[in-house]
Amino acid sequence: MGWLKRKWRGFRDRLFHLSLKKALAVYIVLGTAATLLAIMIVESFSQDILNDLKWKYQSLYMESLYEQEELLPEDYGVSPYGPEFYLIPNDINTYAMMDSAEQTFYHVLEFIQSWGPILCIVAGVAGICLLFYRNKLKAPLELLTDSAEKIAANDLDFTCEYGAEDEMGRLCAGFEKMRRSLKENYQRMWDMMEEQRRLNHAFAHDLRTPLTVLHGYIDFLGKYYPDGKIGEEKLMETLAMMDRQVLRLRRFGDTMKSVGSLEERKAVKRQVTGTEIFGAVRSMAEALEGTGGVHIWAERRLSLELELYLDEELFLEVAENILSNGIRYAKRWVQVILTESGGFLELYAKDDGPGFTEEGLRMAAKPYYKDKEETGKEHFGIGLYVCRVLCEKHGGFLSINNSVDGGALVSAAFEAEKPEESL
Repeated sequence: MGWLKRKWRGFRDRLFHLSLKKALAVYIVLGTAATLLAIMIVESFSQDILNDLKWKYQSLYMESLYEQEELLPEDYGVSPYGPEFYLIPNDINTYAMMDSAEQTFYHVLEFIQSWGPILCIVAGVAGICLLFYRNKLKAPLELLTDSAEKIAANDLDFTCEYGAEDEMGRLCAGFEKMRRSLKENYQRMWDMMEEQRRLNHAFAHDLRTPLTVLHGYIDFLGKYYPDGKIGEEKLMETLAMMDRQVLRLRRFGDTMKSVGSLEERKAVKRQVTGTEIFGAVRSMAEALEGTGGVHIWAERRLSLELELYLDEELFLEVAENILSNGIRYAKRWVQVILTESGGFLELYAKDDGPGFTEEGLRMAAKPYYKDKEETGKEHFGIGLYVCRVLCEKHGGFLSINNSVDGGALVSAAFEAEKPEESL
């Protein structure tokens, strides 16, 4: 019995993996054989019952004749089956001798005998179609239908796998490949949209600082120039710084046209001196002085004659973002320190604010991060993220900490050595 079960399972598995054409041929052959066998059984069964029924009444009729001595056995001769059997005439009307129930049963048997082959053929064809559909088509069609509905609903978190190696299995495999391709395309599209969103927010954030600096210079001039407290040299210096910020805004606009991703920005180094870079940081601090009631000052811990190789625009962008972040949280002051160590230019910004939370220390450089208390504040939570990306573009890094005496301490390092191609 176990051998028979193993053989049946093996045959069923082979049939499961057969192509639709071959499987249909197997089903037709087996179904035809089963149909012919059923026809033979039905014909034989119905004929045997009819013969038994006829024999019953023929025997009763003959016995009645014998009992009435109206018929002697030798009148009909001896049956070839033996002397104890006698031939029975075929013209005896046995149907008239049956009661109504037996007559109905007789008609049913005649109907089965006449129409049984046709009914068996119809049942065989229906059985072949039903079994073929159930075993070869139903499961993959349901799987494909369900998958199509999920794709229409933008749900791609499923698998379309069907174990057969036939045409339906290959169709499901092709559907699964299409699903994976759609999911990858949607993911790429989503990543591109997110990157574009980060880029737009980054530029929006970076535009705020030059505008704030310009506003600071305008307030400075409006406060001191009417009273004659600003000399000609200071006035020209302030106007030059304002012109520099306007040029930066123009470059921002040009960059937005040419750069498709924040990651595409590259550091273009040129030689600058400690005097130039510290002067730019100090001017920035002076322009932002008093913003939000916060005192800002810059300190130098490097030589003014020191030669550095920097992308100055990229450096100033990071410096402005760090200063803006410090001003947002500071209570009374922000200190900026510029130093050089091991071939890196380092900018430190320290404030007397509440400092970073534990979560902030981990997440502040992530895009769109905000503390829970900042939900309603008008900033995108992207400034330090931009700083981190730009520092890395310049071969450096961004470090976020809390000062030992309270407040936040953010440092940005930039590789400032001469580029190899220039050596």
